[in-house]
Amino acid sequence: MDPPPVSPDRWGPSQGAGVGPSGLRRYGLNFSASSLLQAPIAALLEYSGTSGNGGGDRAYQRYDVHHVARWFEQILPFSLLLLVVFIRQHLQGFFVTIWIAAVMFKSNDILRKQTALKGERKISVLIGITVIFMIHVFGVYWWYRNDDLLRPLFMLPPKDIPPFWHAIFVIMVNDTMVRQAAMAVKCMLLLYYKNCRGRNYRRQGQMLTLVEYLLLLYRALLPTSVWYRFFLNKEYGSLFSSLTTGLYLTFKLTSVVEKVQSFLAAVKALSRKDVHYGSYATAEQVLAAGDMCAICQEKMHVPVLLRCKHIFCEDCVSEWFERERTCPLCRALVKPADIRSFGDGSTSLFFQLF
Repeated sequence: MDPPPVSPDRWGPSQGAGVGPSGLRRYGLNFSASSLLQAPIAALLEYSGTSGNGGGDRAYQRYDVHHVARWFEQILPFSLLLLVVFIRQHLQGFFVTIWIAAVMFKSNDILRKQTALKGERKISVLIGITVIFMIHVFGVYWWYRNDDLLRPLFMLPPKDIPPFWHAIFVIMVNDTMVRQAAMAVKCMLLLYYKNCRGRNYRRQGQMLTLVEYLLLLYRALLPTSVWYRFFLNKEYGSLFSSLTTGLYLTFKLTSVVEKVQSFLAAVKALSRKDVHYGSYATAEQVLAAGDMCAICQEKMHVPVLLRCKHIFCEDCVSEWFERERTCPLCRALVKPADIRSFGDGSTSLFFQLF
């Protein structure tokens, strides 16, 4: 008896040849943007609880997901084209933003390495780094001397209402340049504390932390004048512009208060004379523990007795507590939860846009 004929509707017209969509799908060769988008969209619908339980609902869901994926596939080239045009319209701004951000990241790395060198850092290198940082800052502001970048530095609103993307550009440039100038100030501090040990090393870390928190406070205030001028646009009506401006200033106040509290905590830590994670050890305590620092394996210099009764050099344990809060030996919690330390010379790399 002859075998029953195979229905084309069931297997597809090209199943035997293995070159149709079903055959290609079997070997994993049928890829498209819509097929790649269907899986995450279906998972999103299922997670959100919009998928049905019946067969008809599932069939409708597959139909809907397929059309949504096809829609994304169709608009993707046009979206990329619009992005290319947008970049072309603001080409100089894109290149300048990328350049100053790259310089800032590299400068932060250089400054951290110079801080870690302690007494081995060279005065000529620090002076050269400071000069390069300042030339870079002055060069950027000279290049944009006609673009009203200086007024926001003094908390003055721009003369004209800035467009949205121009406001973003002004804020990003000023935010980056202020950090670059603060790095030059930190280099001067490293020059002053070049041969620091003991109390001077701790004082250097506290000064670097104080400069950073002062910088964070100033950076929090820096965008205020720009957005104040942006929101206070009478073209949208006095009531609407006043409402948006008031809401922005209210939201801004909360972040500024937080920065003020952190700055005051840094000032308090700088004014503290004693070691807040222990006390200076007496000669008898040093003799009883052995005159050898467990961190540097050398004779103790300005020994500090921690709350867990272990003794270390002050410069060694100060450097340790820049990163840790526990004792190097017993891992007991010694340093209280305090503000974040920037004693390693680092700078916050997040942009302050609002």
